Amino acid sequence: MSTIKPDAAVNASRPSGYKTELPATANAKAQENYSQMLQKTGKDVLNQSIMQANEKVALQSGNKSLSLLYKTALEGINKELEPIFGSNAAQKIYDSGIDTSPEATAGRIVGFATSLFTLYQQQRPSADQEQQLNDFMDIIGKGIEKGFADAINILQGLQVFEGEVKAGVDSTYELVMQGLQKFREQMLESFKQPEQAEQSKS
Repeated sequence: MSTIKPDAAVNASRPSGYKTELPATANAKAQENYSQMLQKTGKDVLNQSIMQANEKVALQSGNKSLSLLYKTALEGINKELEPIFGSNAAQKIYDSGIDTSPEATAGRIVGFATSLFTLYQQQRPSADQEQQLNDFMDIIGKGIEKGFADAINILQGLQVFEGEVKAGVDSTYELVMQGLQKFREQMLESFKQPEQAEQSKS
């Protein structure tokens, strides 16, 4: 390794008597610091590579991938609802120890998202309940779509979005869409019940 010398251009512009040279001890110290910096940089790169490899292996498991999907879906819902409810409206209850089958993951996403409808009604009161429901479904739908897209981008970036992982994500998405549609139909039915009760009285 070459020794560190002062800038030649700077020395060249000075009279010969004013040229500077690093003392031997300073030169050795600089070399040692440079060597330590290289070692640390190498360790950081290695540690980062190990972490990425471990994450990739973990996400190759369908369950770990659906945990990531669940987390990003809730974050997407939270982002869409933030202008209405404020920050952290959708409480992030991500827990890697919970059941992360497609059915369970979809059930939690739908259950969490639709549980916010009552609060939405309070924040956006309207005589037209169907329009109110449609607006709410549009908002949470965008959040869920973004969450799925973010999760898929991460999985694709790690080159694990294939096989069991892709099948699990696709299945979860279909189940979420079915769950949202079922919720919408149930709510529309509930809107009709008071009207029917009033008609039966008259």
